Amino acid sequence: MNPPEPLPSLSARSRLHGRRGRRNLPTQPPADGAHLAVPAAAVLPSGADCGGRGGPPAGAEAHRGAAPGGSHRGTVTGRRAPAPDGVGGAGAAGRSPALGNHADNSPGAGQPAGRDRRDEAWRLRRRLWELSSLERVRACGRVARTPDGGAVLRLSGEEGQRTGGFAGLVSCGSPWACPTCARKIGARRAQEIRDLVDAVHAAGGACALITLTLRHHRRQPLVDLWTALNAAWSRVTSARRYRAECEQHGVEGWVRAVEVTRGEGSGWHPHAHLLVILDGPISQERLDELAGAWHDRFARALARRGHESLADHGGLDARLVQADDGAGGALGTYLSKIAREVTGGMIKDGRRGSRSPFAILRDGLATGLADDLEAWWEFERASHGRRQVTWSRGIRDRYRLAAEETDAEIAEHDLGGEDVLVLPGETWRAVRDAAEVLLAVAEDEGPAGAARWLRARGLVWTWARSAPRREPVGT
Repeated sequence: MNPPEPLPSLSARSRLHGRRGRRNLPTQPPADGAHLAVPAAAVLPSGADCGGRGGPPAGAEAHRGAAPGGSHRGTVTGRRAPAPDGVGGAGAAGRSPALGNHADNSPGAGQPAGRDRRDEAWRLRRRLWELSSLERVRACGRVARTPDGGAVLRLSGEEGQRTGGFAGLVSCGSPWACPTCARKIGARRAQEIRDLVDAVHAAGGACALITLTLRHHRRQPLVDLWTALNAAWSRVTSARRYRAECEQHGVEGWVRAVEVTRGEGSGWHPHAHLLVILDGPISQERLDELAGAWHDRFARALARRGHESLADHGGLDARLVQADDGAGGALGTYLSKIAREVTGGMIKDGRRGSRSPFAILRDGLATGLADDLEAWWEFERASHGRRQVTWSRGIRDRYRLAAEETDAEIAEHDLGGEDVLVLPGETWRAVRDAAEVLLAVAEDEGPAGAARWLRARGLVWTWARSAPRREPVGT
């Protein structure tokens, strides 16, 4: 099995065509702080397969594969990429690394379809190590928390169903700007929405979906539109009439998720999906009455900030969520697609040619269009620190859902399973540009296969305490 083909490379010195004409590709994002120039780490030799020969001697504590000719000089070399200030490196000494945080816990992650999506997310994140304007994204899955800069390979599941991950690495926890963290967080949030909808219907309640948006045009900054959207919804729920409306219509609470797309001619389009929880059935007429009252306050709040929302032009949508929808209607579908959209197969592209942020990023990397990369950097800055999903107070407790975890906590979740191989800093820096290839070998061939793969490339490793110390006879 050969390493997957990388995404097309970007040359900062090439003169490329932007959507507004011939332009220089930006050499770095317009960052709010100093941009970290990450040197390209060494990659595995092109054409190298995953089935290395040889294996660790029984009982050995540390291993290095021999290069051709008997030399113990590694076949893969590379420069150490500097860690962002305050992240990882020797400064992390004394901290207990969260194990297994860099693993895809979505269903079938270690199987062919799920593995393809995971691998492409990893490759896309690897490009962001160099391009992102966010320090945490540049460090995610690259910088180790361990003092020596190493990582631990961990496996869970039985043969044929294994899922692999790496322990001791920094996670950024961004549901917006990191392909791998977005997959994990989106999958978890979508499951929470499914659990809530099921619980509501089981208790005899009902769910409805209301979508609120605002008028936008190409030249409006995303941060202004997003701030106005959030402030307008806050105004809806803080008004005196809100409590009376909830009592009148049987509203128990809501879940709000923000979605952002960008149109070719219309610019950024942030909008809010509201899953409204009701104590019993409601007619479409009463739902329209409730949605109209909320929209009126929403529109007035927008107007005070110089924006507008027109209910008759797509700014308001209200519909009932049937019990057999099961995933919270469009809200659950949106959150589910987040977990897959970075692969390109399930990208949530809007109507009339609008694109999701990850689609914009992929297009920018594939074509080198400066406009796309600048749009991605704008999205990174505007989304940073914002919540993707918000729950009304008490709704999780009412339906006995588990305590809410932050995005960062979800991204840090331990994969479980067993530590298999300890990779010192030198080895991790050599393999991290093709880490998904090592994961595939470990998932297919187990710990012994991963050890052979490293040994064939002259890389140092040790068995973890929980891993088997001997390879099967005949390997």
